[in-house]
Amino acid sequence: MTTSVTLHMVDAEPRIHDLELARRLAYARAARIRDLIRRHADELARYGALPIVEKPSDAMGGRPTGEFFLNEGQAIRIATLLDTVETANVCEMVVTAYAEHRRTQTAVPAPTPDFASILSILHQMATTLAHLTKHLVQR
Repeated sequence: MTTSVTLHMVDAEPRIHDLELARRLAYARAARIRDLIRRHADELARYGALPIVEKPSDAMGGRPTGEFFLNEGQAIRIATLLDTVETANVCEMVVTAYAEHRRTQTAVPAPTPDFASILSILHQMATTLAHLTKHLVQR
C-alpha cells in the first residue's frame, strides 16, 4: 500500500470522493463510476446516506454534474463491484484511512464536565427536602 485516500467531511461525516476512488481503482473512465453508483444507489443506501453534491458547469462549459461522496461501507462496496486489479489495495487504503480517522477522533480527550454546578443543584435539593420533611409528623 502506498498512500492513503483523502477523506472529506460532508455533513460532519468523513467521506471519499467518487473520482478519487475511481482513480485509485485504476478505472479506465473515472467519471463512469457515477453511473455504477446510481445503478446501485438503493444497495449503497444500506450503508447510510448517499450525498450528492451538484457541481455547476465550469468556465469552459460542459454539463453540470453530481459528485458522490461515499462513506466507508459504500466505498468498499463500489470497489468490490468494480473488481479491478487494485480492489484489494484500495479496500485496504479505505479501511486504513477510516481507522486512522477514528483513532484521531477518539484520541481527543472528552471535556471534563463541570461538577460544581451539579453539586450545587444537588445541595439545594437536599436542603429543600430537609426543610420540607422537618415539619412532617410521623404517623
